[in-house]
Amino acid sequence: MSHDKVLTRKKLSELWRDEGIPVLEISGNKYAIFSDIHLGNGNSADDLRFNKQALMRAFNYYTYEGYSLIFLGDIEELWQFELHEIIEEYNNTIYAEIRAFGDEQIHRVFGNHDIDWKTLSDPVKNNPLKHLCATEALKMKDEYGKTVVLLLHGHQGDVYSDKKAWSSRFFVRLYRWIEPFFKIDYANPSSKSCMKKDFEQILYSWAKEFKVILICGHSHRAVFASKAYVQRLEEEIKKLKEQIYVNKDDKKKIVKLYNELKKRKREYKNEKKWKRDIPSIDPKQEPLPCFFNTGCALYPGGVTVIEIVDDMIKLVKWHRNLKEGKFFKVYHEENLKKIINEVIK
Repeated sequence: MSHDKVLTRKKLSELWRDEGIPVLEISGNKYAIFSDIHLGNGNSADDLRFNKQALMRAFNYYTYEGYSLIFLGDIEELWQFELHEIIEEYNNTIYAEIRAFGDEQIHRVFGNHDIDWKTLSDPVKNNPLKHLCATEALKMKDEYGKTVVLLLHGHQGDVYSDKKAWSSRFFVRLYRWIEPFFKIDYANPSSKSCMKKDFEQILYSWAKEFKVILICGHSHRAVFASKAYVQRLEEEIKKLKEQIYVNKDDKKKIVKLYNELKKRKREYKNEKKWKRDIPSIDPKQEPLPCFFNTGCALYPGGVTVIEIVDDMIKLVKWHRNLKEGKFFKVYHEENLKKIINEVIK
């Protein structure tokens, strides 16, 4: 997929200036932000089926802990499936878990694969209202009332997901029938987005210029504070090599460090294998922590989500297969006030 840089910047600027976009309060609230779940009909073309239980565990936890849900688009795979098929498959499971939050705790932003929510009634709402289901973006304000965060799907300006979405939808619907026979992308549906490598750089450069914290989805590639996991792995590998050199005379410590290094190298290899080794968002300097991506619900290992809890922002992964009895892992977390001050200074 290819982003039109000029069009993307134009659309982001229009949304940021739009006073009609709903604004949520950060202070005193908890938000779990999901995107790119791609609910289908449960058959072999429905990629979410592998992570269904992980997603339900996440929803159950966030309900109990008093979170609000923010959906940043492509929650339903309406390019491949009819809505009635999706409802039939997930009404008593995924949708039931979401409805438990209550209508006021559910916020929808539409993406390219579920843009239909501009005109459809929402099955996750207890009292659905037509034409009021989803918006193109959301904003958040800090404790002083200053709007500092823009949330959207991220397809704005994408040639095939925005400008030529009608033709893309046709071919994706055709792909639904081809995929089960040839097992295309069967092993790693998270890579189906096939975004260009400069996707993050285009959105990051806008956020940096406008001094905005931008949170999106669309690419299926999780990013926290303007760094992808692969870049953080590179930093960890470098530090481990330095520690090995410094502690070369301590045999016990060397063994421990080497084992950790091997683990990080395996993870790095997997990131490259699954095409998540995106280039540096800001190759000339340490990036400003203004860009975040939720990732998706289609990873081989589970579902990623961004949490905002009062003053903290986190990137969390809910495991498909439980590891040592743990449902999830916090990959990164940072003080949100600190990030806001760094971005808007």
